[in-house]
Amino acid sequence: QSFAGFLKNTAFIKAIKQSPHPDWAIMQRQLMQTIETSAPKYAKRFTQKDGTPYGLGPYDDVYEMFYNWPEMYALGGSDYLFETALKTYQAITLNGSAYVKDSIDYNHQLYKEFPRQDDWFHISEGITLFYNMGLADAKLSENIKRAKRFAGFYMNEDSEAQNFNPVHKTIKSIFTGSQGAASTSSAVYNLRYGHTSLFPIIKNLEPNWHDKPERQKQIQDLYDQIITRTDVPVNLLATGLITNAYLYTGDEKYKKWVLDYVDAWMKRIAENGGLLPDNIGQSGKIGEYRNGQWWGGLYGWYGRYGVLMQFSALSVASECAYLLTGDEKYLDLLRSQINSIMGRASYTKEGQMLVPYRYKKEGWYSYRPMMIQDLAHLWHASMDPEDWKKIEVLMKGNKFHPLWDEGIWGQNTLAELDTIAWKKAESFDWNREVISGDRTFGITEHARLMYYAGKNPDWPLEVLKADYQEVLKRMNFMQNDPRNIYSIQKDDLYPNNPVITKGLVQTTMGTPQTIYNGGLLRATVRYFDADLQRPGLPKDVSALVDLLKADETGIQLVNLNPAESRKLIVQAGAFGEHSFTKITDGQQQIEVNKPYFVVELPPASSIHLIAGVQRFKNKPSYAFPWQKKYN
Repeated sequence: QSFAGFLKNTAFIKAIKQSPHPDWAIMQRQLMQTIETSAPKYAKRFTQKDGTPYGLGPYDDVYEMFYNWPEMYALGGSDYLFETALKTYQAITLNGSAYVKDSIDYNHQLYKEFPRQDDWFHISEGITLFYNMGLADAKLSENIKRAKRFAGFYMNEDSEAQNFNPVHKTIKSIFTGSQGAASTSSAVYNLRYGHTSLFPIIKNLEPNWHDKPERQKQIQDLYDQIITRTDVPVNLLATGLITNAYLYTGDEKYKKWVLDYVDAWMKRIAENGGLLPDNIGQSGKIGEYRNGQWWGGLYGWYGRYGVLMQFSALSVASECAYLLTGDEKYLDLLRSQINSIMGRASYTKEGQMLVPYRYKKEGWYSYRPMMIQDLAHLWHASMDPEDWKKIEVLMKGNKFHPLWDEGIWGQNTLAELDTIAWKKAESFDWNREVISGDRTFGITEHARLMYYAGKNPDWPLEVLKADYQEVLKRMNFMQNDPRNIYSIQKDDLYPNNPVITKGLVQTTMGTPQTIYNGGLLRATVRYFDADLQRPGLPKDVSALVDLLKADETGIQLVNLNPAESRKLIVQAGAFGEHSFTKITDGQQQIEVNKPYFVVELPPASSIHLIAGVQRFKNKPSYAFPWQKKYN
């Protein structure tokens, strides 16, 4: 049907209230305007006219330079943001690709436009830009082809990329990609820096083994037998890739793959007494090459970043499976492991809660404050009071900084790492907004959750101010950066990105920040400009989700323009996966019973809506509301 026909058949409400604009609304539009002004300066500083970055480093880092620009466009940012992101993606992909099998260097990291062979933590970091482009335009034929081709690498649809064992439901290696499953990877790096272990096959690996060529070869061969050819939890991030293809196409084969793979991991957890095993052999057995030992795999429970990497993967996989089915059982993939480490918590004399981050032959160790990111995502998905109670446990138990410390996130060798224990520093205030930019791993979720608990009313303004200050900080750095284009090197480019979407996504969409390494956008609501027929808030319009319940959402909409009306479409969920039952502005109640409704905002007007919601009722899709078949 036509767009006019779509609007005619959609529930409609018009604002009637005029009042002074709230500070958060003014700050939100100022932040968006500042980002739009800053973005071209960044692109001109760090890229050539064809979009090629001056410093071509590791593919994931270079893609990350623009990873959230399509997301900013989908929030209502300028056309320039999406056009530049698309041009830059094409340029990076062209420069990083080679259609011949040669040595891998910075100019030949990709094959068929996808990483040749890498671990899924880094693949996911790099591909987030591609995922976000689906939010900006669901109909780009080249991106639809890419989405299907990329997913096909893990569905054995490409003869050169047989990455998946369909019988045992395993990904065949810790390193996979467009050239298939790797049979070797770097033992020296991964063993020396504590990303994996050879225990119990080698109980005590001597510290200088890598200095002796003969011994190094022995260890490398053993490493490849025990570690490289295993399936590991981080591979669950591949569910985002397959779900991305589903959101473009709606093809049921993608849904089946995601559910088969997630079901397999949930079965392994059950077989391992409720604990996530971190290494699976070629025949699908836990600890197959470690005499049945469930821990020690790459980026697993022994790994220095194991909690971050494993839990990010569990969050993404749980969200994808739940999104595709509406079946709450899939949240137990993540919930079971949150319960596991919280059940092993210890407390200091001041009441600080510490959970184990690592496991070795002596048992659980490396006790540190628990991260909030995954609990925030779990509660957003479930809206279950029992999951909120877990957040309240953290509210009482996180009393001191640092929530991050060098014992986990530093560059220490393994020997140094094991000697560093968490030590309290300053007191921790859950209400305080952290000025931290965009790649935060959830450390800014504390203040947001306190707002929805009714204890932090200033949060919407404070998070937007914090991001505004971060944009100015990054612009100041660029303006005073003495380097010429020839001295700009590798991954020191992307931290300067002035497009900060964290607070905008959190306030407008009522959601935790997207998991940056391979997460898909989560949203309570999303917006589309009904006049321009494009995604995002109309110009001059601000939005705030101020109430989150399982069956209700509160939305404030403000038109800052004193002379012109604005019309927008409000969608339930990032991909139309939810439905609205009804909406009320306190004066009138309107039946909706669809995933969207239309709001008209006269000049200088505002409206506060309470929307009834049925969650995970619809087939999710990147398609815009007027493009969907169920209109």
